[in-house]
Amino acid sequence: MIINHGVRGSIPNPSKNTIGFGGNTPCVEVKTSKYQLIFDCGSGFSKVDFSNDLQTILFISHFHHDHIQGLAFNSYNSDENKKIILTSAHSNSKDTYNNLTNYFKNPYFPVDFIEIIGKFEFIEFEKVVNDFQDLAINSINLNHPGNCSGYSITSEEKKFCYLLDNEYESNQKKELIEFCNFSETIIWDGMFLDKELPDKKGWGHSSVEQGINLANELEFKNFLISHHSPTREDSEIKQIQNNLSNIKIKFASENEVIDF
Repeated sequence: MIINHGVRGSIPNPSKNTIGFGGNTPCVEVKTSKYQLIFDCGSGFSKVDFSNDLQTILFISHFHHDHIQGLAFNSYNSDENKKIILTSAHSNSKDTYNNLTNYFKNPYFPVDFIEIIGKFEFIEFEKVVNDFQDLAINSINLNHPGNCSGYSITSEEKKFCYLLDNEYESNQKKELIEFCNFSETIIWDGMFLDKELPDKKGWGHSSVEQGINLANELEFKNFLISHHSPTREDSEIKQIQNNLSNIKIKFASENEVIDF
């Protein structure tokens, strides 16, 4: 099961004009029979319901505020002894700990949240993925300021790809196709439109049209365009959706549940 808890980029925008697709920033949860895997902790992370029966692992794509700002705003309503593994493919455990600790303490945050909650185990990405026995977890370097990682989960029968915050360039095409092909679900960064890209060069995001063009060269079941611009209203997204010829390409909606 895949749950989109947040699909907006940059800042939350829960307004009357964005309520249809959602206003929370990125957080995607994947549940299997043994694991609760969470990708990023934007404001949508506040809605994650932690399971006492599953091992929980939080994968951070990068440390920009819209992908970590929700970490301190979940009720963590699980057993007090439950630990949450926290890891990042491009950051070692010490740097990941330092980045999040510095973000969630004075002068940026009122308390030293990471130390107070005491729920996180910071573990190297390689060790985390090597401990899986029935899933394969892989990463890919994305084109984003300050580094960013995309992730894939592969079980015996299905594959899921998470690819937010990537400024698409043609030299990525072959690697992205190899990484994503034959996926059940792909989540793609569609922050901009092609006409907006000239003014946003170097911002680290792709366009809706670039995602569509890449999708047309892939085999997949669901291709979800996400990380919507905070100014992109429901009416505009619906208009673009209605003009798509490939019915397997859709715009991600907050709280939607997808099979995995």
